[in-house]
Amino acid sequence: MKSILKISLDDIKYNWKLINTASNGKAAAVVKANAYGMGMVEVAGALLKSGCNYFYVANIFEGLKLRKKFNTTKISIAIFEGYLEGNQKIYAENNLTPILNNLEQLKRFKNFSKTVLEQKVIINIDTGMNRLGLSKKEREFLINNKDLLNNLRIDYMMSHLSNAQENENEINLLQLNELKKFSNNFPNIKVSFANSNGIKLGSNFCFDQTRPGIGLYGIDNFGKSFYFNSEKLKLPLKLYAPIIQIKKVNAGEKISYGGVDILKRSSILATIGVGYADGWLRLLKPNSVFLIGNEKCKIVGNITMDSFVLDITDIKKNELKEGDQICLLDNSNIEHILKNNNIISYELLTLMGNRLYRSY
Repeated sequence: MKSILKISLDDIKYNWKLINTASNGKAAAVVKANAYGMGMVEVAGALLKSGCNYFYVANIFEGLKLRKKFNTTKISIAIFEGYLEGNQKIYAENNLTPILNNLEQLKRFKNFSKTVLEQKVIINIDTGMNRLGLSKKEREFLINNKDLLNNLRIDYMMSHLSNAQENENEINLLQLNELKKFSNNFPNIKVSFANSNGIKLGSNFCFDQTRPGIGLYGIDNFGKSFYFNSEKLKLPLKLYAPIIQIKKVNAGEKISYGGVDILKRSSILATIGVGYADGWLRLLKPNSVFLIGNEKCKIVGNITMDSFVLDITDIKKNELKEGDQICLLDNSNIEHILKNNNIISYELLTLMGNRLYRSY
């Protein structure tokens, strides 16, 4: 029996269009990590039809996969990991846009060959996240040696917000000011800055391009619904898993590995065919509540690699049977499932495994 991740591409397109409006018509799309588990090729194809023509991915392997599907000059594909040694020819031959994260990568790009200078590049500026991008010392050097950028086709100068989900955090303004201060030295280069939460910080953060990622799926870090201009974005996914066995178990019996739960009553238990190998992690157990009809069902025992056990004793209205599909994740419970767990929506979505059948 298949566990099914149902994905609405129409809902994703709806979300991008609202985000694009909030971005003054300048939204790209971050589709790394298999489009946050939703299917990179499928999501990019849907967004392309909606008018999105600029995509960001994590590494060159994702970039090659996307370019193989969309071998057209109509879309740009930018690679976050940077212009690493050994990948120069791949970038050039596949029309991929490297993001240059330090001066060494900038020099490597210029030294590769004269023809490579026809490629577009992005210059990444570290404004305080201390992850990727030119350091303060490198920025100062570049300001004093602007000729290093001569003859380069620079698509954007970019940076990344570290605390955009916190509207009042002063670090957002500090990063904004750092980026403005640097970019003022290069007035002819466009700027890309805001992620999904950054767009909500206001038009000052949007510049010439925004890079929404998690917002495409209608939720923030903690599974709460996103709103843009008072419009609620849609959660475009539902996770279903099959009942693979139903049995009656007496009170006092222990359930699953380690017997962590002991039944306080005689119960009807359903074993559900999804587990941590599918991204349904063990730590999700305490907050996992599923509604079948109007009845709440709770997990008993540990979530295991391929399955977990659900107490369905109180389900009276619908007679459940082996092979029935149970909805484990939708807009009604995603925020609650993430609550008080050391996990964010990014992790929950990107960990959805390849065994899940994705239905569009």
